[in-house]
Amino acid sequence: MLQNDLLLNRMDDLAAKAAKAGCAASRFLTPAEAQSVAAYFSRRRDVAVVFDGGYEDAERVRAIFLNPDWGEYERGELFTTLKIETPPQNFGKPLGHRDILGAVMALGIERDTLGDIIESPLVMLCLPELGDYIIENLTKAGRVGVRLSRISLDEIPGRAEELIIKTDTVASPRLDSVVSAAFSISRSKAFELIEAGRVNLNHEVCLQSDRQVGEGAVISIRGLGRVKLLEIGGLSKKGRVFIKTGLYGK
Repeated sequence: MLQNDLLLNRMDDLAAKAAKAGCAASRFLTPAEAQSVAAYFSRRRDVAVVFDGGYEDAERVRAIFLNPDWGEYERGELFTTLKIETPPQNFGKPLGHRDILGAVMALGIERDTLGDIIESPLVMLCLPELGDYIIENLTKAGRVGVRLSRISLDEIPGRAEELIIKTDTVASPRLDSVVSAAFSISRSKAFELIEAGRVNLNHEVCLQSDRQVGEGAVISIRGLGRVKLLEIGGLSKKGRVFIKTGLYGK
């Protein structure tokens, strides 16, 4: 709770700055942090807030505060995009998100200064003030040499969702029922996982097994994966609710 209070205090400072200067932007936020900030500022009229990660459907985003009367921003001024290339002779396992993140943070860079790291091809977003430093100092990820170069936001590859689709029926679209169906585990096991705090609903831990889950919700379980509730349909002949879920490819 204290950590969330500190986050919102920082956002209040940025909102005050935007009211005077027209625009102010946070560092990169996690999905849960972005949801908290959006809820906190939902009724404010003195300042507008938008969330932007540099490209459509970005997971990590910056909260951008604008004076509604005259504030505006240029997307290209808030993000630096770095393409990461490996030598052609690298025949080992392709570098992934964890490899790049670990190598960058080993340089002493804080996580909230980095946006998404996209695979195939490898692209990373960061705060503009860090672009040159990362290019100059990130020369290896583990034992693999890397070369970084700037690209424009328009060159960021689309990140298509690779989902394994599954249909099922549940008594009702409550969390334990959806978890049970989506992950093919028993209802009692689903309840245990929720009680143990291992289940995240929309990027936040949820301890309520009877919480109603809506279409578009993302559920993740440490060790089991992540699913999206794609559709809540009608009733079966036995009065159960049809649902369609998508398991994210690993």
